[in-house]
Amino acid sequence: MASEITIKDVAKQANVSVATVSRVLNGLDRVSEKTRKKVQKVVKELNYVPNTMAVSMVTKQTQMLAVVVPVFENPFYTAVIKGTVDVASQEGYHTVVFSTNDNEKEEAAFFMSSLKRNVDGIVLIGAHNNPEFYQSINKPVILVDRYIEGSGLDGVVIDNFRGAYESTKYLIENGHRQIAIISGPQTFNDGIERYRGYQQALKDYEIDFIPEYSKQGDWFEDHGYQSMKELMNLSNPPTAVFAANNMICQGTIKAIRDLNLQIGSDVSLVGFDENTLADFVNPRVSVIKRPTYEMGIHAAEMLLQRLKQGEKKDLVPRKLTLGVELLKYGSVKNLGGEINA
Repeated sequence: MASEITIKDVAKQANVSVATVSRVLNGLDRVSEKTRKKVQKVVKELNYVPNTMAVSMVTKQTQMLAVVVPVFENPFYTAVIKGTVDVASQEGYHTVVFSTNDNEKEEAAFFMSSLKRNVDGIVLIGAHNNPEFYQSINKPVILVDRYIEGSGLDGVVIDNFRGAYESTKYLIENGHRQIAIISGPQTFNDGIERYRGYQQALKDYEIDFIPEYSKQGDWFEDHGYQSMKELMNLSNPPTAVFAANNMICQGTIKAIRDLNLQIGSDVSLVGFDENTLADFVNPRVSVIKRPTYEMGIHAAEMLLQRLKQGEKKDLVPRKLTLGVELLKYGSVKNLGGEINA
């Protein structure tokens, strides 16, 4: 009966390895056309019906990848997921997606679950900043956006410092001296480098850092909303604000609306990452654009390359840093400085 035929039987009759049969069955391109046709002929002759679980047990691969993100609501994370899935599917891999709610315990639960054992590798925007935690996973892991120096893991990041620096510089060049920042926690490279870029621009242009203009919290919309209201209620409110991610920027836009103020004329605003509100309010908000979809593509390509290389312990970790671009729209009022066109 067909159910009695195994992948080993197919491999034996076709005089190839089990792994080769698996690649043919999964439609991968690492097999010559001659070998592919030979395996397909044997599969047809034996009336073999693939058993996915059995194939995984023999080849030690599931043809499954995981993408782990903090939340699903952030468009940045969904773009990374899409880039990863598109590359993985082209190589015959399925993808599962998991949200940690940006919580270390929930992330740890994922890595301790059976789901972790059923994937070949992981694309990760992590909640932990302890490299030993990820080193203990014993599977290829690609860190995206949040990178841990000295972790020994591959990563795909952007030039966070440059994005924050250019945003603040643009405000300064338009005559602003009272510039606030609403940012996330200083836990990972993204928060640290964006805050550092803002501070460095102030320093380079000899503008005093004003502590009450700095609002640090989480990366979510409510933090942007509450912080913007607090800033505009100061006795000497800022003339411009740098919102350090897309969700924070959305919150600031809503706060400005609820305060009956006008973006640009009453307070200037630059955001980090494109977002729906920034695109559709009038005037459109100037933002730092980063290659979000491409980050997922690069991460998936790195992961698949690691899987092809196997368990080599002497591989040097790779960190890819992608550039960013400041998109200048009408949300920055010129107070007398030169506009950097």
